[in-house]
Amino acid sequence: MQLNGKIALVTGSSRGIGKAIAIAIMEAGGAVIVTYKKNKDLANEVAKKDKIGKSIAVQMDVSNRLSVKKAKEHILDTFHSIDILVNNAGINHPNDFDKISDEEWDNILAVNLRGPFIVTQEFLPIIKDGGAIINISSVSGQYGGPRTTHYAVSKGGLITFTENLAIFCASRNIRVNAVSPGLIESKMAGAAKNLGISKKILLKRMGKPEEVANVVAFLASDAASYITAQTININGGLYF
Repeated sequence: MQLNGKIALVTGSSRGIGKAIAIAIMEAGGAVIVTYKKNKDLANEVAKKDKIGKSIAVQMDVSNRLSVKKAKEHILDTFHSIDILVNNAGINHPNDFDKISDEEWDNILAVNLRGPFIVTQEFLPIIKDGGAIINISSVSGQYGGPRTTHYAVSKGGLITFTENLAIFCASRNIRVNAVSPGLIESKMAGAAKNLGISKKILLKRMGKPEEVANVVAFLASDAASYITAQTININGGLYF
């Protein structure tokens, strides 16, 4: 994949899958706006991995429109437009359905679903025609999830959001796709390991963040020029 000269905004990219996505885009020749909510140092470390030296770290709370607007102003001081948007920022608070509080429900939906809505709405005007938007969903959003109802709902909604946005953006030739990771090595997947889900994976192992990142980089590139409104599963055969 070649992303030479491309500018990508990757939300929640100071660690985990987001970090891997940012690095994959940099390795393909692109520059990345690495966003973080709290840990500036981690975000700066990721940005410094850019050998071209164009990547930057920017604070952004995706669930807060004022924060997103402020980040956009800062980004526009450096870049006049972007080519790629990756809505990756997400959280999970595993809990049984009957124990989920209103606050937990609202918090998950605010980050995982309202966040991509706000960020996309704010940045869509500065995404170049012919660009790409990739939303990071989850296998939980496809089969209901093993336990975390609020997380599953947010990720299922993100798939529908992807399909609708692809229709809206088609006139500008902006491709919109989702990737749906299964069990990927991360802190977030730790709880799921204890629920026996890993036994259902055909490839008999958890995935690596880089394996998700490679697919995102592909979808962001011209190699995926005829792919839009799709959800690409990256789950080792856990769900199909």
